[in-house]
Amino acid sequence: MAQAGNSELVDAFEQFFRNYYDNAIKQLAQRYPNEQRSLSIDWQDLYRFDPDLADDFLNQPEQLQRYAEEALRLYDLPIDVSLGQAHVRIRNLPETESPEIREIRARDMNSLVQVRGIVRKATDVRPKIEEAAFECQLCGTLTRVPQSSGNFQEPHECQGCERQGPFRVNFDQSEFVDSQKLRIQESPEGLRGGETPQSLDVHVEDDITGEVTPGDNVSATGVLRLEQQSDGQDKSPVFDFYMEGISVEVDEEQFEDMNITDEDKKKIYEISNQDDVYERMVGSIAPSIYGYEQEKLAMIFQLFSGVTKQLPDGSRIRGDLHMLLIGDPGTGKCVRGDTKVTLADGKTVPIRELVESNLDDPKPIDDGWWDEVDLEVPSLQKDGSIAPQRAIKVWKREAPEQMYRIRTSSGRELEVTPSHPLFVDAAGGFQATRAEELDIGDAIAVAAPAIDPHTRSAERVRPDGGITVAAAAGTDRIASLETLEPDDDWVYDLEVEETHNYVSNGVISHNSQMLGYIQNIAPRSVYTSGKGSSSAGLTAAAVRDDFGDGQQWTLEAGALVLADQGIAAVDELDKMRCVTGDTLVHAGNGIKPIRELAHDAVADGSIEELENGRTIRDVDFSVRTMTETGAIVDRPVTAVHQYETPTELIDVTTESGERLRSTPDHPFFVYQNGSIVERDASSLEAGDRTLVPCGTPSIAADGGTATTNPANPGLRDVEPSEIVSVRRDDDHDFDYVYDLTVEGTHNFIANGMVVHNSEDRSAMHEALEQQKISVSKAGINATLKSRCSLLGAANPKYGRFDHYEPISEQIDLEPALISRFDLIFTVTDQPDEEKDRNLAEHILTTNYAGELTTQREQMASLDVSQDEIDEMTETVDPDIDADLLRKYIAFAKQNCHPRMTEEARETIRDFYVDLRSKGTDEDAPIPVTARKLEALVRLSEASARIRLSDTVEQSDAEHVVEIVRSCLQDIGVDPETGEFDADIVEAGTSKSQRDRIKNLKGLIADIEEEYDEGAPVDIVLERAEEVGMDQSKAEHEIEKLKQKGEVYEPSTDALRTT
Repeated sequence: MAQAGNSELVDAFEQFFRNYYDNAIKQLAQRYPNEQRSLSIDWQDLYRFDPDLADDFLNQPEQLQRYAEEALRLYDLPIDVSLGQAHVRIRNLPETESPEIREIRARDMNSLVQVRGIVRKATDVRPKIEEAAFECQLCGTLTRVPQSSGNFQEPHECQGCERQGPFRVNFDQSEFVDSQKLRIQESPEGLRGGETPQSLDVHVEDDITGEVTPGDNVSATGVLRLEQQSDGQDKSPVFDFYMEGISVEVDEEQFEDMNITDEDKKKIYEISNQDDVYERMVGSIAPSIYGYEQEKLAMIFQLFSGVTKQLPDGSRIRGDLHMLLIGDPGTGKCVRGDTKVTLADGKTVPIRELVESNLDDPKPIDDGWWDEVDLEVPSLQKDGSIAPQRAIKVWKREAPEQMYRIRTSSGRELEVTPSHPLFVDAAGGFQATRAEELDIGDAIAVAAPAIDPHTRSAERVRPDGGITVAAAAGTDRIASLETLEPDDDWVYDLEVEETHNYVSNGVISHNSQMLGYIQNIAPRSVYTSGKGSSSAGLTAAAVRDDFGDGQQWTLEAGALVLADQGIAAVDELDKMRCVTGDTLVHAGNGIKPIRELAHDAVADGSIEELENGRTIRDVDFSVRTMTETGAIVDRPVTAVHQYETPTELIDVTTESGERLRSTPDHPFFVYQNGSIVERDASSLEAGDRTLVPCGTPSIAADGGTATTNPANPGLRDVEPSEIVSVRRDDDHDFDYVYDLTVEGTHNFIANGMVVHNSEDRSAMHEALEQQKISVSKAGINATLKSRCSLLGAANPKYGRFDHYEPISEQIDLEPALISRFDLIFTVTDQPDEEKDRNLAEHILTTNYAGELTTQREQMASLDVSQDEIDEMTETVDPDIDADLLRKYIAFAKQNCHPRMTEEARETIRDFYVDLRSKGTDEDAPIPVTARKLEALVRLSEASARIRLSDTVEQSDAEHVVEIVRSCLQDIGVDPETGEFDADIVEAGTSKSQRDRIKNLKGLIADIEEEYDEGAPVDIVLERAEEVGMDQSKAEHEIEKLKQKGEVYEPSTDALRTT
């Protein structure tokens, strides 16, 4: 009951309900309590009724909600129904009370706010006790104790016999309410490239539980509360925010944050009607990467996407385009040899010396060499700070015909190749910009040990002159730019993981990525690496963790769900993480070599044969694994993987004697600065501390088991063990390497060390084709939406893409997944005289524009008109501003749904039929499948969307036919015959390869009839040329036939067919 002094507030709410919500309350009364238990009110209605009352609701939400619910209880209804337990749920708060999650501050505590975002995790709906009725087991007296959100409260003594128990909870007399916990993460479209999305936990109760699933875009309104951080027994002075949810609504609108004005629409229509709209679009994508026009145009098509079709029978054909870039590791972004690189300890060393001293096992590329390294350098982070980051590769390449010398106002000097990007200080943070696109007067990011006029914050310096971890980047203005011929034959570069930049001559240099630019342009995008540490990975998972109260199952969305209705950019799709066959794995039924686990799994599981191995699914065993809290538990294995061993393995040994051999990409868990990070085996070094299970559980003072590891708070059943040696092993005799996919935790214990596992990429097949992800686990049965385009990147195994080898031999992706991509490009860097001339012209124009601008600002006496400057800068500015392009794409996807004209259909049909006709001969391969036909349709619809056209014209179809033809010539041609062969992508082997294997099997069968012991291997190899195969190729194919069980060895060095 409201107090008498506040009865006017209750009266005010009653009048408000009468004026605005009379019908809604009568409908609630008819449906209460089973079908509906809440009245939803709009804050804007309350503001129109009484602005003061509406403002009070924002500042004192708890109190005002009680008065509103009291008014609802007292409301005069025509039927005899009591709305005593009904809720009033407010929504649609003003913009001033709708901060981004990252903008929430201490001043917002206990106030009413509304946040928008995407549901990342959601627990099951569980009953939560609100008032517990305790029954004394001695006298039977009931004592009621209200329960807060903290620990479960029991009575101190019985109110009847005044004894201290024992008590038991009387569930019938207690009051329960449904409860659920959600984690809401900022929507990707609200972020600029490079920003990390923040999240907020929302606690919801009663009738708004179970209404949303991970991947949904929602608006959540509620009261912000604080929760103290703690680590075991120690409590921190720092608190976390969480929200007590009042209302949660699913937002159906795709891009609600875009805010497209009438002025924007006018500009969008103007661009769409221009004849060079495609060229302008290409000119706006990744301006710091010169060339690659066709790849950029394809990316534009992907951003606009085709039209999703809903068929009368309820089935759905996707409109989203999937694209795979098979890229060269570097594209010529280098600096001269005497450039000084800053190391993590603050010392500087010439990059020539750094690279040359680390070329221990150089791998050739067409214009130089590269090698793997493991060293730390200061690097610009996403938040603008400078912190140590791991450099993983060094590059030495032939110098181009010209270099670029950049001098800054403080005297720094740097010589770089024209395509080498530096960071320019822009309104939204630092933007990577190619050297030839820089202007005099641009403020570029530097690592300065002292405060200069342009520095964002002073950089802290260690006594030895090094930069502290918490330093911030400063800026320095460009004073001059000039081109010059290199005086050395070689240029050099580093590759830094994650941040892709380092400090050279005090200036921060970048090594660019095309995927990152698409993330900046797409209205909604998620960028992740194939190494992703989330247990949900790329798809989704049911995980058991401490997100809810105690250990309970939680549904967590992965990258493809979070990118729903947008683009998911996934780098390093092809990483292979495996261990050798003699590795001992802690399984549920004892410790076994992983080779034996794989062998046993074959008997019961289903096998998918791959070009370089196999995956065994539907297996029935569990392994010991580490949870996020450091606890060791049993978890089921969903797949076992077996692959051919790469040339090089990494041999890791710890101080306690554990030894493990793995592939270079296999991630280990490293404990540093009180937190757990992942690190590839090739990046480990002696002195790193990896995680191993504790020898014995820690004993608490009361005799029980302690919940934390006292020496290392935050770890429960694991402890750090120092690595004493990391050795590269290219002289081994392992034929195969193995890995497991462990549900939920994605790690397992191998030879006593906790290592990360591979993600079973088969879950992506459904996500890419059906655009949904099914999860069925632990009572959770859910289907999540993943209506997104996937932009994937994979690196060729041997450094450079080889047009004379089939695609399946060069990247570690199974054919079933490769075939889901509509377009596959090979990103290579080939010298081209005309392109190089255009590049030089571009540099000179950029410089002249910068000189004119500087003269006009600094030398008032010179007569330089603004028109002259505008004329020059027009040629070097991005054709379409990035923000406007984002709005253009969102507008087109919302309002433009083109259909095909007969001419366009005829063009696509003729191209498809003409290609197919080349495969009509009995011995000819099938050039292309119907899957490519659907890709052509999607691409041509995207082309029409760019023009904001309602119809797909013949010109659109001709446009995309050229792109698809180019892609097929890159990756769909059998290198041996020069003919198009769809099976190279669809099945992983060309027809000529299959014929060769068939002939080899026939040869073995013929020879084995001549020998009692079977066909001798050396004879088979000698006669392999009869079937057009050299000896090394024959050895390779025999190994594959043995693995597939099509031939076997009855005795040493003899073969028989099955």
